[in-house]
Amino acid sequence: MRFSIKIKNIYVLALSTLIFLMQNFCATAVPIPSTATAKEKQSTTNRKLPEKPANVQKNVKNTNNINIEKKENIKKENSISEPEKQNNKITQDKIDSFQELRDQAKLLYNSNNLSLSEDIYKQIPDSEKTSEDWLILANISQDKGKDIDAVFYLKKAIQADDKNYKAHYNLGNIYFADNKINMALSEYRKVLRIKKDYPYAYYNKGCCYLKKKSYYNARYEFGLAIKAKPDDPVFYYNLAYTYKMLKKPKKAQEALDVYNALMSK
Repeated sequence: MRFSIKIKNIYVLALSTLIFLMQNFCATAVPIPSTATAKEKQSTTNRKLPEKPANVQKNVKNTNNINIEKKENIKKENSISEPEKQNNKITQDKIDSFQELRDQAKLLYNSNNLSLSEDIYKQIPDSEKTSEDWLILANISQDKGKDIDAVFYLKKAIQADDKNYKAHYNLGNIYFADNKINMALSEYRKVLRIKKDYPYAYYNKGCCYLKKKSYYNARYEFGLAIKAKPDDPVFYYNLAYTYKMLKKPKKAQEALDVYNALMSK
C-alpha cells in the first residue's frame, strides 16, 4: 500500500514539473518575425491569374504639347525682282493666314472645343493641310465616335507624311477595335519601322497575337514592350495572361507579382 502511494506521489510530482516547464516555455517564446516586405505582402493580395487580357493602349493625341509656331518670312531683297517680290508677298500672306487659322484651331483643340476647332481646320484648303492637321482632325472624329471619318483623315495624314508614326498607330487601333487584326498588325509594324523603340506598338502587336491565339508570338512582343519600357504594369499583366494560356503557371505568377508590385507604387 505504501509502495503504491509513493509511486502515485512521484507521478504527481513529475506531472507538476512538466506543467511548470511548459508554462515557462510558452511564456518566454516569441513569434518568428516575418521577412515579407510591404510590397511583397501587397503582391499576395491579388494572386489570381488574369481571366482575360487588358486591351490595347489608347491613341496618341498629344493634346498638351502641341507646339504653336509662327513662321517668319526671310527675304533676300537684293536677289529677286519686284514682280517676284510681289508674288512672294501674296504667297507668304496666304501661308501666314493659314498658320493663323491653324494656331487658333490648335488652341481650341487643346481647350477641348472640338467642334469649333474642326470648323476652323476645314477653312484651311486640303492642299495646305499638314500631316499634323489631318491627325488632329482624326482625333476629333474619334472623340466624336466617327471612326469612318477618322480613318479617312488618318490616311490623309499618312499621305502627307508617311513617317507620321502616330497616324499609323491610331489607324492600327481603329482596325483592332473593328477586329481587323491583320490590318492592325500591319500598321503597328509600320510604326516600329519609323520608331523602333516605341513600346506601345510592341504591346499592341502582342494584343493582336492574343486575338489570333498565337501565344508564343504574343509572349515575344510583350517581352519587347517590357524591354523598351520596364515600368508599365499592363505589359506584365498581359504577359501573365499569355503564360497562363501557355500552361506555364509559375511564369504567369512571376509576371503577375511584378504587375502587383508596380501597381502598389
